[in-house]
Amino acid sequence: MKQRIHLLFLLYGCIAVCDFLFIYFNYPTLRWFTKPLLMPLLAAAFYVATVNKKGRMFWFILAALFLSWAGDLFLQMNNLFIPGLISFLLAHVFYILYFLSIHPGKKGLFQFQPLIGLPVLIYIVLFLYFLYPFLDALKIPVTVYGITIGSMLLMSLHVRRKTSDAAATCFFTGAFLFVISDSVLAVNLFAVKHVLLSLCVMITYASAQYFIVKGTLRNEQDF
Repeated sequence: MKQRIHLLFLLYGCIAVCDFLFIYFNYPTLRWFTKPLLMPLLAAAFYVATVNKKGRMFWFILAALFLSWAGDLFLQMNNLFIPGLISFLLAHVFYILYFLSIHPGKKGLFQFQPLIGLPVLIYIVLFLYFLYPFLDALKIPVTVYGITIGSMLLMSLHVRRKTSDAAATCFFTGAFLFVISDSVLAVNLFAVKHVLLSLCVMITYASAQYFIVKGTLRNEQDF
């Protein structure tokens, strides 16, 4: 069992590295063989490694990974930015639902340190303010998305008092990297186009999804 899990995570890492190389050396066609494989491999690793395959928390993560996979496909196609945005927005909603489901009766970090999430709120506001001149008709959907991913990051902070430090660290690392990935993606799409920005997007994105999944597996051990 453990060998299969390690193999799936290893394959995920190898395919991710291939995708990074295809971005850097500008082989967009070859990315149709790598990018669509990432989330299915991660979902397979999560499925094999998870003991409790019946609870709603299990399905929240699978739904988030499926929607992320759909978002990956939409963003690779021309003129499908909005469906991609909606797919990732819903993926973040499922991650938020997962975080909210972690020991709901226990007090979270914000109940002990209510101001610790303030930097996240300030960042989202300032980043949206920076993007607004470039968004035109996309101001409302991008704003909704920004609020949603900011909420996901806040919820990943809130669970620190509800689960083990190892799981909480994985959750925050993954959510933080997701915010970085989406921030760089927005700059790359709307403001400055550069291959290194595209590379940064995928490195942080692949790492973010990995850390969130690892966090769920560590959290399962606490229940």
